[in-house]
Amino acid sequence: MGASLRYSAGAVHFADPDSGGELLTALELYKPVKFQKRAGKALACLTYFDRRLYVKCLPLRRMKNAPTMRATAYYKRTAGVVGLLLSLTLLTNCAKFKGATVTVNPNPLEVHADSVRYTGKVVIPPKSGFRPKSTYTGKLVIKNGNQRYDIRTITISADQYPKKQLKKEGATLTTQGTFAFQEGMDGGMLVAENSYERKGKNFDLPDFDLAPCCITTSRLVDARPYVLFEQHTYTSRRDITLEAIFQFPQNVYLIQPTEYERQSIKDIVEFLKKKYPATSVTLAGYASPEGRFRRNQFLSLNRYKEVQKWLIEQMRNEGYKEYLDSTFFKVSATPQDWEGFKQNLAQTSLPENVKQQVIQVIASNMSPDAKEQKVMQLVGGPKEVEFILAPLRRTHVRLQGFSGRYTDAQIDSIANAFLSGAISQEALHNALQQEELYFATTRQTDPMRRERLLKAYSAKYGQDHRALNDLGALAIQAGRFDEAADYLNSANRLSSNNPAILNNLGLVYAARREYAQAAQNFQASYAARPTPEAAFNLGVIYEKTAQYAAAAEAFNNAADLPGAHYNAGLSRLLMNDLAGAKVALEKAVQQDPNNAMAYYVLAIVGARSADNNLLITNLRRAIQNDRNLAQKAQKDLEFRKQRDSAEFKAALNP
Repeated sequence: MGASLRYSAGAVHFADPDSGGELLTALELYKPVKFQKRAGKALACLTYFDRRLYVKCLPLRRMKNAPTMRATAYYKRTAGVVGLLLSLTLLTNCAKFKGATVTVNPNPLEVHADSVRYTGKVVIPPKSGFRPKSTYTGKLVIKNGNQRYDIRTITISADQYPKKQLKKEGATLTTQGTFAFQEGMDGGMLVAENSYERKGKNFDLPDFDLAPCCITTSRLVDARPYVLFEQHTYTSRRDITLEAIFQFPQNVYLIQPTEYERQSIKDIVEFLKKKYPATSVTLAGYASPEGRFRRNQFLSLNRYKEVQKWLIEQMRNEGYKEYLDSTFFKVSATPQDWEGFKQNLAQTSLPENVKQQVIQVIASNMSPDAKEQKVMQLVGGPKEVEFILAPLRRTHVRLQGFSGRYTDAQIDSIANAFLSGAISQEALHNALQQEELYFATTRQTDPMRRERLLKAYSAKYGQDHRALNDLGALAIQAGRFDEAADYLNSANRLSSNNPAILNNLGLVYAARREYAQAAQNFQASYAARPTPEAAFNLGVIYEKTAQYAAAAEAFNNAADLPGAHYNAGLSRLLMNDLAGAKVALEKAVQQDPNNAMAYYVLAIVGARSADNNLLITNLRRAIQNDRNLAQKAQKDLEFRKQRDSAEFKAALNP
């Protein structure tokens, strides 16, 4: 209809071009609105709400017996609740519905577990004009500039209530809901878009601003992923144990020349040539249980002495002078090796009753010579069991020592030669043994170089779960989670219930927002081996799922890791343990005096506890360490009660 409003000198003027002039004048703001019918073709239903005017023009021919029109509204705030009471007493054709009260808790809205939970209450007072065949509808939306997020629609039908109840008690609806938080909602307003319908006719009512969105403090968690790399077993020395057997013919104690060709004896010679440190040598001489006992004593004793003489000569030739005293060698002699005889006897085809008789004789208290004669009688003589006796004529040598290995610098030099292209992958494999090469991967600080070296390691040792786990950990750090999952699942098949693999798989699930599976993995990792990394990662999941008490406990188990004290303080703040939050956050700034977020959350503790000094002091320190926090603080609803104070404004510009 082209009607227009203007405001001047404390009055609102309404004009309709079709009427040829001004229809309404002298409307004083903040007072009841009263209109007198004037000449013209149209009149307005006008509502004043929140210092805004809502106008609907109606043809005069529909305005029967309507000499006056009155509209009032007021906006009411209460602690934690936004109350809006809209009262409309309009002309007959403007719908005689006096309005509803809508409240929402919490106010402001809060984000927990990436969601917003709220309770909404709609009250239609008695004698409101809410009559049968009428419906009140409130669409809950979050508006933030040009962005709009539909939440839900609340509908109350008058037909659901008895007429007497509507007249005497009115109608009440309480509802709860949850919606997923989206980044664009932050800084917006939860609004009720209201309408009233009766007998098929719809009447738009003013929007209600219900609650600002949102307090997002729960989203300040330090969620850095703590990966676990596998452990190498490399040491600067490798323990070596070498064992060899010198065999002797019957009734002989001199070493036979063919014995030096045994590989086990060559290994001892090679050890000595490399001049590896030796820690002990054990020599045990044996004689088979045949013949006279005194002769066997002589044989067993001289058999180990001959080997000792040879070994001393070899060591002297290689410069082992300090090892040649008698205390270095541990020696023993066994004239009749009955234990060896019994072991070999068990493998023969002799009747079982004969075997049992032999064992009984060996265990008896007979003299050595009588025992030997009785056993030989039972088995048919020495020639019948020569295959048992021959291996018993021996000297056993056990040499213990350790080998020198490459120094760390030497290992780094070989690895860097490969990484620079100076040597081939094959040359790398030939230069370093398995554990040396894996150790070389752990010494690379650059992730890309470490990854290349691990792939070279896996090319030869593909069944080693450690390299697959470490490749997965590096992929996580680079944000390549699908690739990480492939490496880690392969590693898990090779080494189940491995704490490092379980932890790292948990990080993959966390990145995919599969929080239940992530928590299960971190719990299993911590059970297999309690590590602060698994505890920290588990705490992050607990915080993200609003399990704040469990989160605080988990972060306490990771107290030495950067971010743990901060997250513990944040969790305690979110469970409203302000004193505990303050203690943990102060530990965080002691651990890292430049932790801007720890100061910022301490300022929030100050705001919630009405400790203005705590708020201002820590907000200033936060912004000194991170200037971007000034802009965040200006909009942060945690500081809504303080943002207009001079001290607060000064803290934003330290």
